[in-house]
Formats: sequence, C-alpha cells, structure tokens
Amino acid sequence: VAKKKWRVDDFLQFLQTARADATVEAYRRDVEGFINWSEENHHSGPLAIRHREGRSWVAKKSRDGYSPNTIARQLSALRRYFGWLVKEKVVPLNPMVNISAPKGGTKLPRVLQRREIDQLFDVACFGDGFFDDMTPTIALELRDRLTVELLYGSGLRVAELCGLDPASFDTDRVTMQVLGKGTKTRTVPVNAPSRHLLNLWIPEGSRVFDENCVRGQRDPKPLFVNRIGNRLTRSNVRRILLGLLKARGLNRDRSPHDLRHTFATHLLDGGADLRAVQELLGHEDLTTTQIYTHVSKEQLKEMHRKHHPRG
Repeated sequence: VAKKKWRVDDFLQFLQTARADATVEAYRRDVEGFINWSEENHHSGPLAIRHREGRSWVAKKSRDGYSPNTIARQLSALRRYFGWLVKEKVVPLNPMVNISAPKGGTKLPRVLQRREIDQLFDVACFGDGFFDDMTPTIALELRDRLTVELLYGSGLRVAELCGLDPASFDTDRVTMQVLGKGTKTRTVPVNAPSRHLLNLWIPEGSRVFDENCVRGQRDPKPLFVNRIGNRLTRSNVRRILLGLLKARGLNRDRSPHDLRHTFATHLLDGGADLRAVQELLGHEDLTTTQIYTHVSKEQLKEMHRKHHPRG
C-alpha cells in the first residue's frame, strides 16, 4: 500500500490520541482496503477520489457480498479519513459525503432472556460460604464471576471492563469511573452483587489469584489480570464468559457485548427512562440507545405469539 501519498500513518497517529487500539486497527484495515481498491483501479492518490469513485467502491463491495452493515461501517471510516484529509488541506472536499450504503434490515442486538440471566448468576452454584476459604480455584472462580457480573450489572463495554483499576472505584465501591469511547470518562453505578464480589476480590481474592495463578511479573495497576500477569484482553473475557455459560448449561453462542445489550434491554423493560439508559451506556446519540426499545417490542411480540391462544 502506498501509504505515504495517502497519509495513512499520519491519520492513524491522529486517531491514536482519542481511540482505543482496536478501533485504530479497524480504521487501518478499512482505509488500506479502500486504497488497495483505488490503486487497482488506477486512482493514484486521494486527489483522484471523487464522489463517483466513492459510489463505485460501494457498488463493488455490494457485488462482492458484503452486508449493508459492514459497508456502512467502512463508509463511516472513509468519511472520517477524508474529513481529516480536508482539514489537513490534502484534498479540497470530502468525496464520501452523501454516499449511502445499500439498504438492509436493521439487525437487533442479541439479549439473554431473564431465565438465562438467573441461571448464569445462580448463587446456588456456589453454596453458602463458597468464598470463605479463598483457595486458588475459588479465586479464579471469583475473578470470572465478577468479570461477567460487571458486564451485565453495569453495562460495560469489554474495553471498559479490561481498563478497570482498583482506583476506578469510589471509597464504598458504589460507583466507578470508566474510560469509554473517545477517552471520555463517565460514572457508572456498581450493583449490589458486583459490590459484594468486589469486596471479596480486593484485596484477598486478587492476592490469592496473583500468588497462585499468575506466571511471571504481575502488572500492578489493573483490577483483573490474566495468567501471564497482563491486563485482561477481549479474548480473555470471551473465554471467561464461554466457560461460565458452559458450566451453567447455557447456549454458548453469546458474546460479552451481548451482556451490555441485555443490561440496556432489561432496564427499559423495567421502566427505566431512555435518556438515563443513554447516560449509563455512554452513548453520544439517543438514537443509538433507541434500538433497545425495538428489542423490547420484539420480545413482547414473541411472547404473545408463543403464549396467546390465537397468537
């Protein structure tokens, strides 16, 4: 990829000041993919890209079988990239403005049913006094349980969970400060089950885990680390969730982000104000939060279909 004339490295460096590493990597893939297409079609640099070329790229993506959602995401990345080129005076206009992705059905977020949540967090699985004797096995179970509890109980993004430190919590561990998208911080409440597990984890559970389960030097800052002592990664969190789902006999076709979707949907089902949910989730735009109202309606229709005699 001829990065120099396209200023890709400069653009990525600009993004790194306010975006998570995974987000920057996604931008890199999308922009470099577009540049590859451009070079193959003899568009030698950003000045050669006009509105017509943008529409041609969208049409090619559609013919290649990419979903409308994927094309829309990549188009958004390209708008951001060309918008940056305009600010840098590399190009006079953003050629991706007013180009739309193909229409497609809105994909509703996947949520766990209430019975699945009850089963996932079934305290009977632990029994009375389960955490009293903090063995290495118990400490590992505690870490995993607390990880999943925070995802559902506070609606955290996976990156926000992985970024938590003990210092993220207030003195009573009733609230925490999380670092969201665009390095924006917000205050999120900690529910009672999470608070109970946190008090077991800090400091005793964490100490037992570190002494017995961690190989090598433990990073002293994070709330949670993996077995090599580093801050938890997305793949670590996914494995933790899948392990708990399997242990509880639940469908393993779930992702950690589904717990965030479930958090929002269950709040709205319980009568929470939409704007309050928006604030808890850290959404800039209310329309992003409104998708969960559609999930609730779909669940109501499904319940009617299943249980009404003439459904």
